[in-house]
Amino acid sequence: MKKFLLSTLCVISPFVYSSTEAVYLHYDEVLDGVTDFQKQLKLNIDLSGNTVIGKTEAGALISGNVENTNSQYIGSGEKPRFQFEIHNGETRNWYFGNVNGKYWEGVWFGANGEKGDFSLYTDLLTKEVPQFENIIAYYADEVFQLGGNNTHNSLNSSFLIDSDNLEPHFINDEYFDTSNGLFLQADVRDGNLPLSFYIDYKKPMPMKTFRLGSFNNGEGTRLRTFSFDIWKDGDWQTVENFEFAPIYAPTYQRQEFSLPRTVYAERIRISATATDDYTDGSKLLMWGLSFKR
Repeated sequence: MKKFLLSTLCVISPFVYSSTEAVYLHYDEVLDGVTDFQKQLKLNIDLSGNTVIGKTEAGALISGNVENTNSQYIGSGEKPRFQFEIHNGETRNWYFGNVNGKYWEGVWFGANGEKGDFSLYTDLLTKEVPQFENIIAYYADEVFQLGGNNTHNSLNSSFLIDSDNLEPHFINDEYFDTSNGLFLQADVRDGNLPLSFYIDYKKPMPMKTFRLGSFNNGEGTRLRTFSFDIWKDGDWQTVENFEFAPIYAPTYQRQEFSLPRTVYAERIRISATATDDYTDGSKLLMWGLSFKR
């Protein structure tokens, strides 16, 4: 299928790998606001969106979350707070605190009255994720430039900006502007799915959790399934296939998705493979791509 080039392409050599980070959690057993570095645990942790996941060196599971900052919906401020649990057999230790750059600190509580202070040093919240300035090219399948209902936004400075907290935008929302960021729509006829868009970066970028939106005007959500592919060894490789949950009409809304592992790549492709809007041969719409640490 022909592609429409929206900015100059460069010769690139994509590659990909996955990783988790080993860090040391230093803690004491006196709750006084000061970590005395009496003991330590070695952890392998990662973030899937806002979800903390991992294991200790001994194999105990770690689970929790980090809040989005400056969100009126959850009452957060400039410094992200976090909480996670370490599962010790049938009991769990709870850890609470906030983040200052790469420094996480807080208090912990055991199941039988144990308590203390702790700290750890990690770049999980400061790792680079794809932004507009990392893009060297954005292009899409030719159907998106045929005019009428077949249209798209050109590359603009709002690309890959995390513009909302997944709240719905009604079609009469004066603050919602589909001319900013990624936006593509098309009439789907004659079995021309999948339909794809492509992004090339200046260098390999880490990607795991991302957000993508669609639209429902009352005839069905205009995206049902899609794939996330990376360019590797001279060919496209599918990292994961996703289902887009139905959204209420008449709204635009984004959803959050996570790849099964962190991947690094210089070129990606997202391909819509099915839609639930079958009006006049069916319709497709994707918007608002962004990535999360």
